Amino acid sequence: MKTSANAQKNTLYFKILPATVMGNALEFFDFTIYGIFAATIGRIFFPLEDPTASLIASWGVFAVGFIMRPLGALVFGYLGDKFGRKMALSATVLLTGLPTLVIGILPGYDQLGILAPLILIFCRLLQGLCTGGEYNGAAIFALEHVGKMKPGTVGGIITASCVIGAITATFSGYLISSFGAEWMWRFPFIFGAFISAIGFFIRMYMNETPEFTALKEQKVKKHMGLIQLYSSFPISSFISFMVGSLNGALSYTLFGFLNVYMSKYLGLDPATAMQYNLLGLSFFMFGSPLAGYFFDKVGGNKAMIIAGSIVLIGAYPAFFLLQTLNPILILLGQSLLGILVASIAGSGHGYMQTLFPTQARYRGVSINFCLGMAACGGTSPLLMTYLLEVKQASLYAPAFYLMLLAATFILCLSALSRKKVHEGKILTSAT
Repeated sequence: MKTSANAQKNTLYFKILPATVMGNALEFFDFTIYGIFAATIGRIFFPLEDPTASLIASWGVFAVGFIMRPLGALVFGYLGDKFGRKMALSATVLLTGLPTLVIGILPGYDQLGILAPLILIFCRLLQGLCTGGEYNGAAIFALEHVGKMKPGTVGGIITASCVIGAITATFSGYLISSFGAEWMWRFPFIFGAFISAIGFFIRMYMNETPEFTALKEQKVKKHMGLIQLYSSFPISSFISFMVGSLNGALSYTLFGFLNVYMSKYLGLDPATAMQYNLLGLSFFMFGSPLAGYFFDKVGGNKAMIIAGSIVLIGAYPAFFLLQTLNPILILLGQSLLGILVASIAGSGHGYMQTLFPTQARYRGVSINFCLGMAACGGTSPLLMTYLLEVKQASLYAPAFYLMLLAATFILCLSALSRKKVHEGKILTSAT
């Protein structure tokens, strides 16, 4: 038995986890690079007289990608639950690279007119479709190989891999903003398409998960319909939605909006803002496995409610530190924001993994999480820019928005935690 356990660990740490981490990082590099160059893309594809209107239009296209994420979760979730996790994940990483390449070589409005922003929107829709099947699917793939062996920690590592892609995108943005010409924003998109092809070949050589393989060998019904999924697991579905909502708002405040916030509203040089942001992303990356480890120790709703409380308490101080414009305090503010994002995102995978049975897990987690992401993730930069520009709201408006979501998250989990026990009985009988 001990030899079998060691073999399982070796397979996980030297084959499954590296392949999953690399593919996830590549795909999120492709998806988040748009947010890094949102202002530049706004000027090229939406050359309006008002620079703020161009920026809002660019953030609108950023949000468009999130509209497709629930549909992508439905499509690839169905493929993953019906035909296997491996096939679905291989397809997502390959198909994400194609629109990324098109964005990288697409002429602007001055060359193609209205066709240029229309093609850009289509590319973001396709990126969002694929990303909807990637993030949770990659975690499910790894965690079904793990079983009960530290699912929180492994889920936190999967989350950290997304940050690797985001940090690489942010660093490329910093280099181009500091040393390159404006047209060089296209290089990271072309590079991202190339590495997506590499990710596809890596995933093609991974093994299917033991849980799905065992399910295929059973003679019981393997596939659960969408209506049956929601009728059997309404509370689990809503909780996954809430995790996605808070995770999305936090992540894309840190990934995309914060650079604009610090440069446009606090007056920092864009390259300097990106330098600070790299520290926040680093704390997010290293904090995610630690949050997952905390989940393994504490477990269940308790760990998630504690994480939501950290966000509720820490959002206002983080934005206060940024507004001081003191370099040391800005670094502290960025670090705190990174910790806030990690507290939810790092433990979310391990938590949602327990909410659905194998035959409905890919869709149950992915669809509801992506609906939350679409509602509060992709729209957060747009909403925050609107509040600050159009409504002339306080510079603390982003903090208040995150605090409101965190408070709602805590109340929902506290109210639903006991009711979810009944769904746990359904899950046990369905697994």
